[in-house]
Amino acid sequence: MGSDAVNLILQQKPARVLLTISREGETYASVISRKIESTFAHTTKILTKLEELDLVKFEQDGSDNRVKRVVLTSRGDAAAALVEELSDVLEGKKVTKKKGAVRKKNKKKAAPKKPAGEFGQKLEMLKARIELISKEEIEGKKSISQEDYVRIGRRLGPYRRELRKIIETGGKGDVKKARGLDGEIETVFVERKRLTS
Repeated sequence: MGSDAVNLILQQKPARVLLTISREGETYASVISRKIESTFAHTTKILTKLEELDLVKFEQDGSDNRVKRVVLTSRGDAAAALVEELSDVLEGKKVTKKKGAVRKKNKKKAAPKKPAGEFGQKLEMLKARIELISKEEIEGKKSISQEDYVRIGRRLGPYRRELRKIIETGGKGDVKKARGLDGEIETVFVERKRLTS
């Protein structure tokens, strides 16, 4: 990383963007924008610069080509960890390392798997919410407006993120249920696309 990258990361908003993505996991520009109290346009500009520096990348969210998730690259993860550490030191929450200490490369540790059934209640709640949204937004409709299309994505997006977290950290039974519910969301997204055509 050159001096351009250092200058960018040491600015308040880009640093907060990295920290937000680090804390949220995969997220969206609109969520980041709200968290850092910035305009969507300014947040997008920062994300584009961070992408050019290979600190973040955009991934397609399901079948909707227009909605992209933002995730940290391994380089971005290491940078976010350093920004977090610097923030802690400057706020007096952490004592700096002794001179001459060798810094180990910061790797994101996978969250430990939780026992099967740990997410049982949460999965039941998510299932009920997904079914309710599907019934309210899709069932019995011959077409939907662009506004409906966007609203459905906004309503289901947070549940999809929750399911992905369960898939990453849950026990075998929970992961299977979470994948099934994620498939139900994908079915709603496919139907949503069909109804707008």
